[in-house]
Amino acid sequence: MTNMSWIQGLEAVLSHTENGRHEIVISPDVDGLLSAAVLAFHRPVHIIGAYTTTHLLLGKGITKRQAANALWLDHDVSEPGVRCVGQHLVLLNETDILPRREPVSFNPNIWFPQAWDKSFQGSSGKKRDKYPFGTAHFLASALDLSARFTSPAQIALFAHADGTWRTVVDYRANAEIWQSLMFANDPLITTLMNDYQAHPTHLEAHKRLVQLLLDAGIKSQPSRSRKAELLSPDLRELTGRQSITGKPTAKPVQYFQRIGAVAQTIAEIMGSHVTIAEPFGEVISGVYHSLYPNRLPDGHDNLDRFMDSWEIFSHAFVDFRSLKVTNGIKLND
Repeated sequence: MTNMSWIQGLEAVLSHTENGRHEIVISPDVDGLLSAAVLAFHRPVHIIGAYTTTHLLLGKGITKRQAANALWLDHDVSEPGVRCVGQHLVLLNETDILPRREPVSFNPNIWFPQAWDKSFQGSSGKKRDKYPFGTAHFLASALDLSARFTSPAQIALFAHADGTWRTVVDYRANAEIWQSLMFANDPLITTLMNDYQAHPTHLEAHKRLVQLLLDAGIKSQPSRSRKAELLSPDLRELTGRQSITGKPTAKPVQYFQRIGAVAQTIAEIMGSHVTIAEPFGEVISGVYHSLYPNRLPDGHDNLDRFMDSWEIFSHAFVDFRSLKVTNGIKLND
């Protein structure tokens, strides 16, 4: 498939709007909120809710029907009729059809079929693995915006989102494969791939960015991964620090306000404008399960039948031994 074909596939999803704007349910982390700031260059963006992969938080006066009609950004959900744009690994095998997923959705791991059984090869892997960048990266490229994001803080945001600055080092071969597949000649991806961490100006800007994000409400915990722990202290301080701090069910109003504060901070850096619904409406909670990918429960012999019988709302293969699943959320009942 050509670069243009995946861009057209994404544009078909983005052509649908509500009330002349993108009403979105966001992923409450840096990649999700950066994606919102990028999307705002396409059409106005209004955040009506946030989904944590267990809990759906809705703004004041927002109904489940509105959430169902929204674009779920930096998410992969499987509620019939609900559009989503994300980049999680959701295929067990390339032949899976994901029967509950709305076809007018986009995920590079589906567009260029990448399945669990051919992923998680590790840093020594030489074949294509799961998509290694963030949602914001392919949005910026598809909307032809990459060349305008040149300030040190903007570049640092794309480096920080989903830890991309480290992923392209630790999984270089896979990053190069996807760069060729989706981002040929993209200036932003080229900058991130061109030994980003070796440039002192990038690192200084990244440190300032992390402090801004912490002040706005991002969780302060650096990455606990083994690879991160081997980094020098100044580099490790730039790892992790992706999600909104706090427990969404304990203090939902404060949590929702922090989402707004981080969204505003990121949008200001990007030179765009994002609005968010007033806090707070309701929390809709699902049931979270951690499963083995090759041991689906109840005798299910394939992912598609399992998704149907369990009425899966969202799922992702997060490593070779872990399939994270949420059910119990229904927007269209």
